[in-house]
Amino acid sequence: MKRRTLLAGVGSVGVLVGAGGILSGAIPIDSFGEPRSANTPSGNADGTDGDGPIELETIEATGSEAGTLEVPNDGVTVAMFFAPSCGNCQALMPQLRSARDELKEEYGDDLTVVSITPEQDHDELREWWDEHSGNWYLGFHSGRSLASAYQVVGYPVVIIIDENGEKRRHMTGNPDARKLKYAIEPELEAYRERAAEAESESDADGDTENESASTKTETETETETETGNGSESETETESESETTETETSSAASA
Repeated sequence: MKRRTLLAGVGSVGVLVGAGGILSGAIPIDSFGEPRSANTPSGNADGTDGDGPIELETIEATGSEAGTLEVPNDGVTVAMFFAPSCGNCQALMPQLRSARDELKEEYGDDLTVVSITPEQDHDELREWWDEHSGNWYLGFHSGRSLASAYQVVGYPVVIIIDENGEKRRHMTGNPDARKLKYAIEPELEAYRERAAEAESESDADGDTENESASTKTETETETETETGNGSESETETESESETTETETSSAASA
């Protein structure tokens, strides 16, 4: 078991508004706002600074369960923002399913996939989910907004977040399974390299501490031994002195 306390609340993902008003259906996403240069969360939905992981509420569905999921967690998170009425979102689902299934075989729990929508009717959402090949965490918007934190606007959007909460990729439109895999896999490899380096450093620190403890013990032992030898020498000297005094007394008596 890894880190997952399941997720769903993802603030409001905006629908693009142009001169013609709010667009519906397959939503164009070529005018999405660019992510911040640091690619880190910009804060809570209320404009305050965020502190720690964002918790998304998730619902019970195929591949998902009711609860919360933390983002970031100790792996790579792929978050898909969608609306059930969006045609591109519907087309993206089986592509994401294919990429996700293939990567899961290689990377297991290092990969977390979650799809997030503002839809609140769980029964209708579960029906849509099964119809479009969903088989991973399914969340909905509420509370602190993941979409706001990572400056996500429109549908569909796929973002890739590392274990430190940094957004590594921001993909719009309807990429196929191959493009999704090629975008996600390097981030998983990078995560594993960082995890291996951290483990190696931890082991090295542990070895250093053990060596220090061992050296301290050896030093203490040597000190105790030297102290003991010194006491023996003093005892021998005192004994020899007492013997000499006894002999002298005997000679004087004679």
